[in-house]
Amino acid sequence: MFASPSAQADPSGGNPPAERVPKDDPTGGAYTSPTLLFIPAGALPAWNVRLTVLSEFQGPYQSADAPNPDAGIRPGAGVELGLPAGFTIAGGTNWVGGDVNANGQKDFNLGLSPYFQARFHILGDRSGQDFQLGTSITYKFVGFEGDPGEAEFALSAQYRKRTWEAGLQAVMGKDFATTDADAELHAYALYRVVPQLGIGAAGQVRDGVVIQPGETSYDAIAGGIVSFTITQYQLGGLFGASTLGLDQGHFGALGQVFGSARF
Repeated sequence: MFASPSAQADPSGGNPPAERVPKDDPTGGAYTSPTLLFIPAGALPAWNVRLTVLSEFQGPYQSADAPNPDAGIRPGAGVELGLPAGFTIAGGTNWVGGDVNANGQKDFNLGLSPYFQARFHILGDRSGQDFQLGTSITYKFVGFEGDPGEAEFALSAQYRKRTWEAGLQAVMGKDFATTDADAELHAYALYRVVPQLGIGAAGQVRDGVVIQPGETSYDAIAGGIVSFTITQYQLGGLFGASTLGLDQGHFGALGQVFGSARF
């Protein structure tokens, strides 16, 4: 059962402040997302820690002799910390590609994509149900080769019910190494067979607002998603297609899997 907002402790009554999201939500709460493509709108409960491990699998991928070599298997990890007043901070790596090659030589640094993120839960009932609105800013960079990285600002909206949920997210990004800038739109919809198990679809599109000669002007990802949650543990995956890292007009298979635990 979802906790009722009226049953939460009143911060003005001398009791500890109520959590914005109940811990026992069988759907995972608005601080979770059923897909790696979507940044949650809700806040992680204050002083809770959530650990996530993930991996992407894409084929084909950029070969070793390509200008920007990539990896077919991209594992990674992240950690989140809930703060009071609806804030969440996070950090980790989007993927680690130790098999990445550059000029015929393996370069582990090119396979590291660290990121740092701050999120804020703007609007939404503390039960995690109905309309939720959140925002985030993420700084990320590729490798340790002097790349100054890029920043992304996102606005996330979710509508969550016990049997279904959907989300829409707008993202604006700016690369600090060049004049590049882009805009992205992410979306998902999920139906819950039971509160703990949901199936649906997700996707994202990117438009290169400002790009360099030879770069792709757009990218897209789409696929089916599944999410399974038991108390504070979650498993999820996406299986579909992607154009990321490929020549314009080409696409390949994409798989994303992740698991998380909250303490």
